[in-house]
Amino acid sequence: MFKPTSDRLDYSLLLAPPTGYETVFAVGTTYSLDLDALMGACIALGLSECTDSELKTNKLYLFEALRKTSDKLIIFCEAGQIKAPGKSNKLHLLLEKMVVEIAIRKTKSFHPKIWVVKYENVMKEALYRCVVLSRNLTFDRSWDVSVCLEGKPFSEANSDKTKPLSDFLFALVKLVNRYDLDRTKKKSLLRLGTELLNVDFRLESKVFTDFRFCPLGTPGYGKAQSGLFKSYHEMLIISPFLSNSIVSEFNKLALTSPHHNTLITRITELTKLKPESVSKFNLFVMKDIVIDGEEKISEGDNDNKKSQDIHAKLYLKTKYSDSELFIGSLNATQSAVNGNIEFMLKLTGKKRNLNVEALKQDIFGSNDRNNPFEQVELKPDAELPSPDTENLEEIIKKTCRLKSGAKVLEAGGQYSVELFFTGYHKSDNVLISPLRKPSMEKNLAAAIRFDNLDLLQLSEFYIIQVIGTITSIKRVIKINTENMPDNRESMIANSIIKNQSEFIQYITFILDDNYLISMLENANHAGSFQYDYQAPVTALYEKMLKATAHSPGKLIEIKQVLELITDDSKIPDGFREIYDQFMRVVKKNAGKTKVN
Repeated sequence: MFKPTSDRLDYSLLLAPPTGYETVFAVGTTYSLDLDALMGACIALGLSECTDSELKTNKLYLFEALRKTSDKLIIFCEAGQIKAPGKSNKLHLLLEKMVVEIAIRKTKSFHPKIWVVKYENVMKEALYRCVVLSRNLTFDRSWDVSVCLEGKPFSEANSDKTKPLSDFLFALVKLVNRYDLDRTKKKSLLRLGTELLNVDFRLESKVFTDFRFCPLGTPGYGKAQSGLFKSYHEMLIISPFLSNSIVSEFNKLALTSPHHNTLITRITELTKLKPESVSKFNLFVMKDIVIDGEEKISEGDNDNKKSQDIHAKLYLKTKYSDSELFIGSLNATQSAVNGNIEFMLKLTGKKRNLNVEALKQDIFGSNDRNNPFEQVELKPDAELPSPDTENLEEIIKKTCRLKSGAKVLEAGGQYSVELFFTGYHKSDNVLISPLRKPSMEKNLAAAIRFDNLDLLQLSEFYIIQVIGTITSIKRVIKINTENMPDNRESMIANSIIKNQSEFIQYITFILDDNYLISMLENANHAGSFQYDYQAPVTALYEKMLKATAHSPGKLIEIKQVLELITDDSKIPDGFREIYDQFMRVVKKNAGKTKVN
């Protein structure tokens, strides 16, 4: 179940609709967010494709993924924790209406990591999926854990079982400014929360006998309600970050037992612990050879390589013949337990099937040579995190909690943007720039103006850079903007679909995913797409005829694309007329269905 060498999960498969289903609405939460990783989630949710597909670099493919999911997806993240991309591209603009930043009390954070997705098949039968993770929506390759539940509507479902999950979604609406959440998406989110009360989630495992959603920090759901802080006979904790007081509390909850408990953490956290706080625990950290053995790329910069470590949050405890396993976002820290908004899934079972020894066997392996972890003693002289870095993060956090706004001004085809930050005083070590024009840096101040911007350089995303004495950090923030032109998506579509060849590729893709994927992969290998007007157009019309009978919704999607394309030279002669004929048939068939 937890063997690092074999029990791997594919993030794409956790989100992609099951065969025969399509995504209706999805809500995700994360602490930190990578915009390119969000694009990958859109590929999985909208096109049922892997996020590491070769076509992730094809802009036609990405544009369709974003177009299909833009009105069906909300991702909530901690304000100030959107990673600055190594290189921004125009498709990032389409993510603006998906991303909602949450800024709670100054010293607390929005830290849950879950997905709740509703799918439907052609018969309008609904399927719901809840994915609980320790992983952020980034490209971080540290070790994480996740668990996935699926369920269907059931009139006799136990609403008490899903009420905590429903309450969590309702609470999200109250955490954001009403201007930060699109009205239509707000309704969809509230509708999803209501529907969950009648969903019967099932455990597809004989190991577990029951489960419980634990939205810590949501009103009515705190430390006491979680059940995590109760006495036990044996316990295993995996937490990358620690507070001595919380670990000490777990230590005191241990009952008399011949077993030693296990705490797996990062080596940098050991300096926070006192010997008496871990007297009943054996301590383990990841071996240096494993930490340095696999490179991960951070913030889209191929030259910025970092080592991996654990990022999983897991608590397994046993008492008599019963076991409880908690998986999710909760670190063993004061801020996590007593202030942050977190989300955990509690799984219960019998000790004979779910126990610490079996879990250790999975994680540590059968011998020391293959064990990625090593037992350690406390090292008070271990290197502490850089105070400078922590201070820079605090500046970002404070900046994101200022009241801010922006307004677009147009003059002669060029644009200017005026920004304001209420209560902020100019600082020489904090810079801001438009996401799409990072070279236009200015010192952050109460009032700022950026001039001479093109349409596709306008964005609600801005890069904030804080420069310290030793290092600097960059983050993306989102600022609500008035008077934003509504034709940016059309401009993006026209810049990506450059000619009739690409128009046919795109429309064919809408009608038949597999056909176009195969075509585009061949085109990528060849380095170009050789356009033969007659054969593709004939095949395209055949697919439109088939869609008229079996998938009329695809013709509605084509209509949306036609509305975006402003240059008629990119559309084959006669296409609009034939499309109109097909649409008349669709409307006629729809009328017959209503009559019957």
